[in-house]
Amino acid sequence: MPAQVCFDSLSGLSLTEQALVTRFGRGIVLPVAHSLVHEAFESRVDSHPTAIAAKLGEETITYQQLDFAANRLTHHLIDSGLRPTQRVCIVVQRSFEMLIGILAILKAGCQYVPIDGGVASHHALQHIFTDTEARFVLCLPRYWDRIRHFVRRDAIIIALNMDIGGFYPTHRPNIPVSSTDGAYAIYTSGSTGKPKGVDVSHRNVTNALLLEPANLGITTGSRVAQVLNIAFDMGAWEILGCLMNGGTLHMRNSDWTTTLREVDTLISTPSILSKYRRSSFPNIKTVVTGGEPCPQDLANEWALDTRYYNICGPTEITILNSAHRHIPGSPLSIGKPLPNTTCYILDENEKPVPFGTKGLMWVGGAGVSRGYINLPELTSQRYKLDKFMNDGSMMFNTGDIVRWTKDGSLETFGRLDDQVKIKGFRVQLDGVTAVIEKFPGITKSLAMLVDGSLHSFYTTEAPIDEQKLIAFVRQQLPYYSVPEHWSSLEFIPLTANGKVDKAALSSLPARRERADSGVDMSPPSMKYTSVSTVLEQCQPTINNPNISRDLEKGEVAISNEVAELSMASEKSSIIEIPGALPAKNGLHGQRWLRHRLFILYRRFFSIVVLANVAVACFILYRKIKKDKYILAPLATATAANLCVAVLMRSEPVVNLLFTVFCSVPTSFPLGIRRNCARIFHIGGIHSGCAIAAMLWFTIFTVGASLELTKPKELRSLTLAPIVLSYFVVITFLAMGSMSYPTIRAKYHDAWELTHRFGGWTSLILLWVQTFLATKDLNPDIAPSKAYLHAQPIWFLTVATMAIIFPWLFLRKVPVRSEVLSSHAVRLWFDYTTPVVGTAVRLAERPLVDWHGFATITNQGLDAKGFSLIVSRAGDFTKRTIERAPTHIWVRGIPTCGVLRIATLFRSIVLVATGSGIGPCLAVILANKIPCRILWSARDPEQTFGKEIVDSVKKTDPQAVICNARTQDKSFMSVMAYRLWKESGAEAVCVISNKRSTTKMVYDMEARGIPAYGAIFDS
Repeated sequence: MPAQVCFDSLSGLSLTEQALVTRFGRGIVLPVAHSLVHEAFESRVDSHPTAIAAKLGEETITYQQLDFAANRLTHHLIDSGLRPTQRVCIVVQRSFEMLIGILAILKAGCQYVPIDGGVASHHALQHIFTDTEARFVLCLPRYWDRIRHFVRRDAIIIALNMDIGGFYPTHRPNIPVSSTDGAYAIYTSGSTGKPKGVDVSHRNVTNALLLEPANLGITTGSRVAQVLNIAFDMGAWEILGCLMNGGTLHMRNSDWTTTLREVDTLISTPSILSKYRRSSFPNIKTVVTGGEPCPQDLANEWALDTRYYNICGPTEITILNSAHRHIPGSPLSIGKPLPNTTCYILDENEKPVPFGTKGLMWVGGAGVSRGYINLPELTSQRYKLDKFMNDGSMMFNTGDIVRWTKDGSLETFGRLDDQVKIKGFRVQLDGVTAVIEKFPGITKSLAMLVDGSLHSFYTTEAPIDEQKLIAFVRQQLPYYSVPEHWSSLEFIPLTANGKVDKAALSSLPARRERADSGVDMSPPSMKYTSVSTVLEQCQPTINNPNISRDLEKGEVAISNEVAELSMASEKSSIIEIPGALPAKNGLHGQRWLRHRLFILYRRFFSIVVLANVAVACFILYRKIKKDKYILAPLATATAANLCVAVLMRSEPVVNLLFTVFCSVPTSFPLGIRRNCARIFHIGGIHSGCAIAAMLWFTIFTVGASLELTKPKELRSLTLAPIVLSYFVVITFLAMGSMSYPTIRAKYHDAWELTHRFGGWTSLILLWVQTFLATKDLNPDIAPSKAYLHAQPIWFLTVATMAIIFPWLFLRKVPVRSEVLSSHAVRLWFDYTTPVVGTAVRLAERPLVDWHGFATITNQGLDAKGFSLIVSRAGDFTKRTIERAPTHIWVRGIPTCGVLRIATLFRSIVLVATGSGIGPCLAVILANKIPCRILWSARDPEQTFGKEIVDSVKKTDPQAVICNARTQDKSFMSVMAYRLWKESGAEAVCVISNKRSTTKMVYDMEARGIPAYGAIFDS
C-alpha cells in the first residue's frame, strides 16, 4: 500500500506495520443509498407499497398503511407544537403503534428515545424524561397514567392508537432533516448508576444498516424477528434494519417459539439463542449474535446451513463496528471493520501498538455517534478527534481489548471494564466464562465476582459431575482464575435486553446465606444449588467489578482459542502480564554459572579453597626449597580454618556482620545495597573453611604418620598425638560426609547428633592432640612457653569460646502457647525482645536436638518479648503442637537471618510458603518497610488463625493468600514477578523450602530482579 494513503500518526510503527494497520483498520469505502432513516423506509414504500411491513400475531400492516399512519401522526405532532431536532420519548411495547410513533418522530425531523413501558422503573422514567428535556411523550394508552407523574409540567403526552391523527392528511410532511441530525437516543441500562443517553444520528444508522453485512441481505419477502427489547440498540437493528431494507418485521408476543418458526432472519444475544436448538428452526437462514460473549459451540451449532454473523460494537458506535461471518469449526472472532469504518488498536497512551499486540479498540468513521447526552466530560474522555484520519472526524474508545490477526480479523480478549483483581492479578471474567462453556453439557455460564469471591453460575442440558467440571477448568486456567463457588441453575436470568442479569445473579449467594438460616429466600422460578469448592481462598482487596460496566457495552464474543488456551498462553485471561515470566537476561550458560553454580555462597567457598591452595603451595615451596619442617604450619592452617568456620556460625559474629552490612542507607545506589544484602551467603566461608580444616588435618595426619617410618631418635612426634590425630580425622570425616546436602536432608537427626557430639569430641581431642604435638615439635623450649607462642592453641581458644558462648545462655523459659490448629502453634515469650529479622533456637532435650525459628517481635510502644510460629514438619514440631508447652529450653541470643536485610530496601515483595509467614510477620508487623505479600499455605486461616491472616492483609490489603492444599506452587514465580512489577519494589525475599526458594530466587535473578532466600547447602 502506498505510504501516502496510510493513516496519520503511525510514526511509532515500522513501515510494514503502518501498511498492515492501515490496510486492515480501514473498512471498504462505499456510498450509502440514503442518508436518512425515514427516507430509506419511504423508498421501500414507493417500490413495494403493498408488501407486508410488520406482523403481530395474526394481524399485519403494509408498508403503505404504515407510511400513511406515520404521516398523519407527524402532522398531528407538528400541529401540536413539535419542532425539528427535539427529542421525543416513546413509551411502548411491541405494537404497530410503536412503529407508527417511531416513524412519525423521524419524519418530523426529531429524535426518538425508546422506553420499554413494561420494564422501565420509576427512577429510569424520571431520569430519562429530565435528561432529554422531552416536551413531547408518546405512549401506549396503558402507560399514560403512570408516566404523567414523571414528565415536566408543560409536557404533552399523546396516547398512541391506530386511529390517531385520523383527520390529518396522509402525505409526507417533507420536513428538512440533515444526516447529522439525531435519529434515536438509546439509554443504557444504568447498572453503574443513572442511565446515560447515547446520541445517534441518521448518518450513523444508515451507514450501518443499509450496507453489507449489517443489512443481513434483508429485502422484500425477508421475515425478520423482532424479539429484543425495543430500548436496546440491537432492537433498533431489528426494527430499522428490516423497514429500511423492505423486509417483514415479525413482532413476538409472549410466545417466542411461534415467532421463531415464522422468520428467516434472527438477531439475538447468545443468552437468548442458547435457549433454542438449531435443529428445531430449519426456517432460520440468517443469524446474528452480539451484545455479550458467544460460546464457540453455540456459534458452531447455529452456523450450520445459515449465514451466521458474530458482531461487536457498543451503542456509541451505532450497534456494531465489526462483523464476522462464521463457519462451523473455525475460530470465532468479531471480524473486520464495517464499510466506511476505521479501527485502531492503541495503548493506554493512545499510541498505536505493534501489529498483533493487544490493545484498546478505538473506532472511527461513519458509525461514531454524537456523544452522551448532557455528559460533556465523559464524552470528551471517550470521544476524541480522529488523529489517524486527520479530517476532523471523531473516534471512540470502545473499551474492548483486541488485536489484529494475520488475516485482518479482530480477536477480542474481553473488555477493559470487565477486569477484576484476583490475588493481585487482573483477570477477564468473560475469559473464565468462555472456558467453563467449553465443558461438555454446559449450555450457559457466567463468572462473576460476588463479595470478593469468584462465582460461577451455569446451566446444563443434563446433570453433570461438578467435580469433573472444576478439574477441567483448573487445567485450562491459572488457579487464581478458577471460581471458588459453583452454582447450578435451572436457567440464567436475563435482563429486558436479553443479556445476563448480573444483578439478579449477584444476589443469589446472599439469598442462599439467608436460606441457610431456615428460610428459602429464592423465588420459585430460580431454584439453584451451590457447591463451594475446596479451591484456595485467595483474599486480595478486589476492585469494584461494576465500575464502568454497562449492560449495553462491549460484552462481545470471545474467540475459541482464548477459551482453550492454558495458563501459559499469551491469550490468557490475564492482561498485560501473561501466565508466564518474561524472557531471561543474558545467555543461558552465563545465567546458569552466575545464578546457579557460582552464587555468592559458592564464590565465598571457592575463594576460601583457592586461598588455602595458595597457602599449601607456599608451604610446599618452603619444604622443597628451604627444607622447612611442615607439620607446624599444617597444624596452624588447620586451626585457623577451623576457627574461621566456627566464627562464621557464632551468634555475635553473625549479628555483627549483618548489622554492619545492613546499616547501609537506602539513599545509596541499589547496586551497592543489593550486594550488601547477600551477607547471609557467609555460610560459604563456613563450609569452605570447615572442608579446608579437614583437608589440612588429614595432610597433617599423613605427615605425622610418616614420622613413624623414621628412626625413633629422629622422630618429631611421639605416638600419642599421631593416634589422636587418627581419631580426629575419623570424626571430621563423619561430620563432613553427614553434612553433604543430600545426606543431611535425608538423615537430619543423625546429622545434628554427629555435628554436635562429633564436634565436641573432636574439639576435646584436638586440645589434647595440640598440647602433645606442640610439646613434641618444640623440644628445646619449655612447654609453657611453647604453648603461649603456639598459634594453633590461640585459634583453638577462640573457636572454643565461640562454641561455649551460646551455652552460657542456656535456660528453660516460660512460654505461652496459642494453638492455632492441629498443624500450627504460636509460642509467646517475654525473656528478651529481639530485633526484626532474627531467630532463636528451641529444644525439649538440650543435649540432643535444637530447632531454629524466626522471631516475631511484639509491637506497641511499650511492647516487650516476641512470638514465633511452629508448624508441623517433624517429630519436635508435632510434639510441640500437641503438648502446647508452658516452658521450653532456649540457648544463645537471637541471631540475624535472611530477612534482616529487608531494611536495605525501600520496598520489597515477601514470598512465603507454609510457616515461612512467621519470619515475614516480623517485617510485616514492624510496618517500617512497604511490602507486597505472596503467601501459599494449606488452608491459611484454618491453619494459622484469622489474626495472622488479618495481619497480613492489614499490611498489604491486596496480599495474595493461596491455599496450597488444592494448588501447587508452580506459579509462585509468576505471581512474585507480578507483585514486583506492579508495586515497583526493589527486591524479592523468599522464605520457603529449598526447592521453591532456589527456583524462585533464580527466576527473579535471571531477569535482573534482586532476590534473596535462605541457603541450604551448609
